[in-house]
This record gives sequence, C-alpha cells and structure tokens, in this order.
Amino acid sequence: MKNLTLLLFTFFSFSFAAIAQNGKVVMCEDYSKTDGTPTGINKNWDIEKEKGSYVYIIYSQDAIIKDKLMLYVDKKNDNGSYIAFDTQEFTYDPKIDRKKWAMFDYKFTESGDYRISVMGKGDDALALTYTNIGYMKESGDSKTEAKDGETDTYYYEDSKITFGESVNDKAEMTGEASEFKLKSGKREIICLLQQDKALKCKEIIVSVYFGDNYTEKVSEEKYTIGGLDWDWVKVPINVTKVGKYVVDIYNQNDTFINTGYFEIKK
Repeated sequence: MKNLTLLLFTFFSFSFAAIAQNGKVVMCEDYSKTDGTPTGINKNWDIEKEKGSYVYIIYSQDAIIKDKLMLYVDKKNDNGSYIAFDTQEFTYDPKIDRKKWAMFDYKFTESGDYRISVMGKGDDALALTYTNIGYMKESGDSKTEAKDGETDTYYYEDSKITFGESVNDKAEMTGEASEFKLKSGKREIICLLQQDKALKCKEIIVSVYFGDNYTEKVSEEKYTIGGLDWDWVKVPINVTKVGKYVVDIYNQNDTFINTGYFEIKK
C-alpha cells in the first residue's frame, strides 16, 4: 500500500445503467505503465488507521476508450445498502491518451465494504467491483492471524465462492454456473465456500442482495460449520426473481470472508 496526500471528496448519488460487456475494473498493488496490466490484484485491503492508504484502480476494455471516465465509490451502511460516498474524475483524456485502459490512484481513509464503479458517457456503468477495507494491525502486519483461532479478513483472501446444482461430501460441485433459470417460479442454488486451509470459524452469515445495484436484501441466514478445521461449507440459496444477485459471507465475528455473484435469467 502507498501513502500520499489526502484527496478531496465530492459527493453525489447516481443511478445504474447497463454494464458494458467488455469492461473490467480491478484493484491492485501495481500495474504496467505500458499496457495497464495489473499485478497484485486483491479484493481485501488494509489501510493505516490515522493516515489512510492508496490502492490502484485499473479500468480496461477491449476497444479504445473514447469518453471521459468517472469513478463512483459507494459504501455499505448499517442496513446493508450501498450509498454514495465519493466521486472522482479519471485523469484519462480520450483526445490524447487513446488507450484501452485507465488508472486511478484512490485513497481510502475509512474501513468498510465498498462498491467501486467506473462510469462513462451518460452515467452508464461500464464496470464495477466490490472491496473490503480494514485497518492494519498495530504490529503493522495486516496478514498475521489473530490469537486464539480468530482471523482477520486477509486470512480469507484466497477463499472462493462458487454456485451450482449440488455439492457432495467431498466438496465436489455438480452443475457449476453463474447463470440459472427459475423452475416453477423459484430456484434453489447451492453456494460453496472453500479455501486451501481451515476456515477457522464456528459460523458464517450469508447475506443475499438483489437488483442491478444490489440494494434489495433477499435473505440473511446464519449457518453452523462442522468444526474449526473445516475448509469448506455449502449453503442453500432460494430465489424467486429474475435478475442479478450478490452474496456476502462473514464469519461469526463479523469478519468479511468473500463475495460471490450469480444471475437468474428468464
């Protein structure tokens, strides 16, 4: 993480439009100054509690970017909804730069869950991503495990969420997909959370949100895990509407684990 001077904040709200099919935005440690290739991509970041810290935000697409770009930052509130937090303009000049990518060096000063959107002409959402921001431990090592089996969000940085038809007792999934169809007006989807090391938690809280901007909470359930040494868990998710869904998973200590996405088609 890099520490520079504080950015000025400008606030206003916006509404989502169609997301471009070829646009992508990631958050990373560094990037190629030649072609914008990101390195050290992550979904979780630590910041200095007093000073804040910077993260590179890289937007890329298949064609030359022909319009100016805006960065919209929304933060999740206590009710689970994302609300307008900050707005910035990319320094990218479409008349001069003529590239397929653009970079923004963004400074986070508060912990929390954020939605990062890159907006183009007419406030169209070209791409979006989600991130969790936490404070560094006093020792300065943000990836050090807490004592007594507790963990911070970085312990789960290599975890994975997948969706499918069913999961057997060996964590093998059948019918893995990111798009599903309703059956008789409803659908049960199996969500699989796993990683290469023990999850080290007794319970997980699974929150499901619906809609293009994921503001409608569908459900929130708590599930007990078989033991601290378990490295995977499956949970059912039941939906009844066509559209986009996001699934947030936390442990019993309200530590963010991961986020997954799926869509219900007609």
